[in-house]
Amino acid sequence: MTHLKLTLTAALSLITAAHAETVSRLVVADATTNVLNVLNLTDGKTVGTFSTPGKLSGLYAGPGGQYAYAIHRNDDRVTVLHSGLSSIPHGDHDDLVQKAPHVLATLNVGQQPTHFFAHDDRIVIFNDKGGTVAIFGETLLGKTNDMQIVKVAQPDHGAPTVMGNVLLSGSLRLNRVDAYDLKSGQLLNTIDGCPALHGEAILGDTSYFGCTDGVLAVTVKGNEITSSKLTNPAGTPEGKRVGTVAAHAKSSTLYGNFGTGLARWTAQDSALTPITLPAVPLKFIFAADGQRLLVLTADGALHALDARTGRVLQSAAGLVKPADAADKAAIRPTMTLGQNAAYLTSPTTGEVLEVALNTLTVTRRLVVGGTPAMLALTSASGEQH
Repeated sequence: MTHLKLTLTAALSLITAAHAETVSRLVVADATTNVLNVLNLTDGKTVGTFSTPGKLSGLYAGPGGQYAYAIHRNDDRVTVLHSGLSSIPHGDHDDLVQKAPHVLATLNVGQQPTHFFAHDDRIVIFNDKGGTVAIFGETLLGKTNDMQIVKVAQPDHGAPTVMGNVLLSGSLRLNRVDAYDLKSGQLLNTIDGCPALHGEAILGDTSYFGCTDGVLAVTVKGNEITSSKLTNPAGTPEGKRVGTVAAHAKSSTLYGNFGTGLARWTAQDSALTPITLPAVPLKFIFAADGQRLLVLTADGALHALDARTGRVLQSAAGLVKPADAADKAAIRPTMTLGQNAAYLTSPTTGEVLEVALNTLTVTRRLVVGGTPAMLALTSASGEQH
């Protein structure tokens, strides 16, 4: 009888799992109108359109998956958009809830919010003009909107990470990382030696920051803080550097932009290894499994790289119109990744292209109109009753 009961329980568990599904919605920011459009990826239809307080300088998905954050640097605001998707615990499973998207909150996190960083369940935003860092979670958003504000060394173009109870605040002009105790706000340590610091990512207990002469690695274990430096390859010309860093929990290899290609490294390396690409990388993101790196280059091509070695596995040319990587004012193509697809903006045609990750072929062209410039993918999983 006990065996029969266990077998029946196992069978019911399999049935429950079989009914669970994931639904995704894509948030698309328009460069001309600063409007946010929400697309239901099940049928490609627009389910919501929202105005915002001002010019968009960034758009990001939150760590929980259901919110998107639009940064308005020049207007000192952050728009928090609820995708309308959520998961609600229900006994031994989660229920999937699909409602209309809406603006959950418009936050004042400080003066000139710029770098947005999310890790675990926390969001960290560096306010360039104010010289502060705002830190908050998603649990009470829309209810209390409470956040911790840490005053750092000076106004700067900063790059922050949070590891446990330690805030690491990278400074472009001071060429260093300052470590603060989040409980007391006190300065714990200063790590010098990262000229024109820009870009940040976390892997394990180490944060990596891009420098003109390599990458600075800062390891945090409790309140013990140590550092090491990875150097640029020998003979690297001036101006060729890492300024954006990408990491994934399932990959021991990290990546950064590096001139017309990429650089890769691991925690055991002492120098960066260059990766050659046919054009300047505009965006590079790890696939969900951490085993591939997807790279959108300025010639309009998409490449899938072996994340461990940097070897190009597949390429698809001419997916979007080529862009001038040197023109910082231009609206250039960008992308985000889902579980099985990449989504590429085509600013000149008013479309978002859905590209299958296994073949790098276009599976859908989502017409949004206007000038799509930024993307954030939101999702939730559960059962529908």
